[in-house]
Amino acid sequence: MLRRMWPFRRSLAHRIRSSEPYWLLRNGMGDARAALEHSLECDVAIIGAGITGALIADALIGGGQRIVVLDSRDVALGSTAATTALLQYEIDTHLTDLAAQIGAAPALHAYQACAASFTLLERRFPELLRLANYQRRESLYLAEDEAAVPALQAELAARRAAGFACEWLVHEELLRRFGCRRPGAILSALGAELDPVRFAQALLAGAERHGVRVFARSRVMKIAEHGTGLRLILDGRHVDAGHVIVAAGYESLDFLPRKVADIDNTFALVTQPLDDPRRAAGMPLIWESARPYLYLRGTPDGRLMLGGADVPFRSPEARDLVLSRQVRKLAGSYQELFGEQLPPVAWAWGGSFASTPDGLPCIGPVPGLHPKLLFALCFGGNGITFSVHAAGMVAAAVDGRSHELAGLFGFARQPAQENNFRAAENFSTRAED
Repeated sequence: MLRRMWPFRRSLAHRIRSSEPYWLLRNGMGDARAALEHSLECDVAIIGAGITGALIADALIGGGQRIVVLDSRDVALGSTAATTALLQYEIDTHLTDLAAQIGAAPALHAYQACAASFTLLERRFPELLRLANYQRRESLYLAEDEAAVPALQAELAARRAAGFACEWLVHEELLRRFGCRRPGAILSALGAELDPVRFAQALLAGAERHGVRVFARSRVMKIAEHGTGLRLILDGRHVDAGHVIVAAGYESLDFLPRKVADIDNTFALVTQPLDDPRRAAGMPLIWESARPYLYLRGTPDGRLMLGGADVPFRSPEARDLVLSRQVRKLAGSYQELFGEQLPPVAWAWGGSFASTPDGLPCIGPVPGLHPKLLFALCFGGNGITFSVHAAGMVAAAVDGRSHELAGLFGFARQPAQENNFRAAENFSTRAED
């Protein structure tokens, strides 16, 4: 018997990105996977074949479960293709601000977890990271203006007290070392970059060799309770699973009865190769204290990649209409920061992303919903580093084990969120009706 359905709302379901992002053009889409043609059963079904879903599938393959991955597109063609892939321990919410929101010890734990994700990645995937052009980078966090300097200096003190390797750069040193015209900045030793599409494609190809089945162009319309497990309902087909993990980027929000994140559009561009590719090769990850903020990095083939100019999400169509305008804003921001014109633009695209009020992910079961329905909402600027932990957290939940980050990165970490989800049963009843 089917009951308690969570429908997939089509209003957010199409086109996570505008135009074609650099990563797809550089790597190609890869081999197309087949669509799901017949109903089937499995132990674990993962919705989303991006970098988060790929990391989760990899974490589960040693447990002997029958695993199915479903995506409405194909591997890495959604948010993973749109990301600029700056890997940072720094959360969008300052350590000082996060401590005020959730307490000093949990805030420190969150930052330490993000820092630990680099070592976890490097130990688990040394060869795949090499193929995905993974590089450690410094991270340069710019003060937007003089008024922002005191807050960033307080943030620097908090990070140093927590043991993070970082230093303050004054205006003259910023200009000399990086060409940035800002009053000051925090330079952190820890950061990295990679090619997210190449990494996700390689991860899922490896998972397939271990028996994971990946189906493309297979949109899940609803999730329903079915016996002791769950049923994914597609158009004319279904998948019965013991556990379901939703890892579909901001589209995952369509399976939740209450709002846990805001959705915005961000825009990015890649320049033509620089005359001196050494600049891109030695560039740190750069971002700033303004909200929304400009962010940039180099690419493996000697280009610059910029992102920012965020606007609230209304629809994919509205995002597409403002792409050229927002790219001009990015070019203007670059010129204001470096005092020079942006090199010629090769490609530009827009993408939609979600962010939580405290900047932390929401990973695991949702109070009031089926305990075997798990979410991996790795939102904000730390999506990939959060996803590293999501893989371990989901694997622990499927195995019935506890995880040290479950309280910190789970849905019920804030009372307001928990109270929202207590109404989930009423939502499900209405949806069924």
